[in-house]
Amino acid sequence: MKQNAIFFIILIVFFTISCRKDKDSINTEQRKDSISQITTPSAENPNKNQVRHFFSANGGSVLYLKNGDVKGQARFDTDGDFITELLKTQTYDTYRESDNYLIQGNKDTIQFFDDFGKIDESWNILKGEPVKNKMQVISYKNPERSRLEQTENVAETRLIIFSPEYKTFKDENSEEAENYFTAMDDWNFYTHELNEQFEKLGIKTVYLKKPYLKLKIGNNKSIVINTHEKINNYNTQALFYKKGKKPIVIHLIFSDNNLEEIKEYLKN
Repeated sequence: MKQNAIFFIILIVFFTISCRKDKDSINTEQRKDSISQITTPSAENPNKNQVRHFFSANGGSVLYLKNGDVKGQARFDTDGDFITELLKTQTYDTYRESDNYLIQGNKDTIQFFDDFGKIDESWNILKGEPVKNKMQVISYKNPERSRLEQTENVAETRLIIFSPEYKTFKDENSEEAENYFTAMDDWNFYTHELNEQFEKLGIKTVYLKKPYLKLKIGNNKSIVINTHEKINNYNTQALFYKKGKKPIVIHLIFSDNNLEEIKEYLKN
């Protein structure tokens, strides 16, 4: 009898976990559907285009509107068009925004990215853009003066590696010179491996020589990135660009990247 009771308890636990996983899977798909809807304001809800950021976690869901208002609810509910329902709730706070974080009220600082340029898992919409890939480029600096001769155009799907600054030294045996040459050796090794791995995916590499990078992102739109500044608040050294899409951040050491994220970006 004791063994049967234990087996019965284990069976209940297993069933509960399985149901929870199924529910989480359904909720994830529903959430994706609702998030995709937000980019297309409708006659029924023209206010959808007022959403600047959308944050969701176990504690609840929060909308940050373009006018600085904050709306949300404690319970995460994916029944129906929950974003529309959130827009109907009362404003309970305000926020201020910086390039890489926002400050809610007067104290709470909420970061957009981790230390490696990855978008925090809780952000589903950031700066008005649906987050389709957590390495998606969201934050970058435009050049103050976009001079044509300093801007490199990339029009095809490419791995883009930023070339380091070339330096010369009066004393090549100095500590500064030795550190520089060591760093260059590391750069050559890692970029060679990175290039080889992307070649296996059928992707060619561009070694960027100019400081400004111009990319077309569809609908006759283009962006210009100052590659000497941080991208997603990270000292980015490489990007992967699929023609017509916003690029994603790539780490110079290939093993530091998530290959599945790269393949997913390439596929969609």
